[in-house]
Amino acid sequence: MKIRNTALAALTLAGAATTASADPYSYVLVPYIDPGKLELRASWGMQDQRDSTANGQALAIGYSPTSWWYTEFWVAQERQRGDPLEYDGWYWSNQLRLGSSGRSDFALYASYWKPRPGTDGWNWTIGPMWQYAADHFDFNLNVLLSRWVHPSFRQRPTDLSYQAQVKTLLAPGWEWGAQLYGDFGSLSNPDGFHDQEHQLGPAIFGHRASGFGGVWRWDAALLFGLNTASPRAALRAELGYQF
Repeated sequence: MKIRNTALAALTLAGAATTASADPYSYVLVPYIDPGKLELRASWGMQDQRDSTANGQALAIGYSPTSWWYTEFWVAQERQRGDPLEYDGWYWSNQLRLGSSGRSDFALYASYWKPRPGTDGWNWTIGPMWQYAADHFDFNLNVLLSRWVHPSFRQRPTDLSYQAQVKTLLAPGWEWGAQLYGDFGSLSNPDGFHDQEHQLGPAIFGHRASGFGGVWRWDAALLFGLNTASPRAALRAELGYQF
């Protein structure tokens, strides 16, 4: 599998996603290497947080003006069980390609999240991205540092999280594999394992050329918490169109 053919397989929104497990619609970030391409994406997710259920959705538009920079702007909505769906904030995320070595691709991710009105402060997330393309599988690993900044109060500690993904060919136009998300808590003083968040589960990916010169891509994952501090289960799905 070529890296170019899988560069958008994890279509997504999120988080900046911001931290690895913060939002129902978080996704595994993948280095983007298609300059001049525009992408529209929609994502949806829900997760059982043991004491409540959260739902979220997001819309994004992204563009790669050069071979080393991909930028994306998106807005999100989220709700807790029993509450109406509400605007959750807007995000501006960027990927800076650092280079390639053999079968590997390296990039730097940076995002800014401004939450809904009435929520003071904002969030910055930054970290390295690595993708490895073997003969029969692709592997992604991202390490993210996230900090909440408040204009009036002391800044919160920097949070350390990760994302990982492996996938292999299932049939023409289809791939399957697994995704792993985790959050260790404070970088300077990580939580004990029982207080961290870790989720693992199967994922499926697909792509198909459209009749207008573009490409449809989609993926979905069903994740399960690996300890009691993690959400019990999460379901995420995404659909994107690149042209």
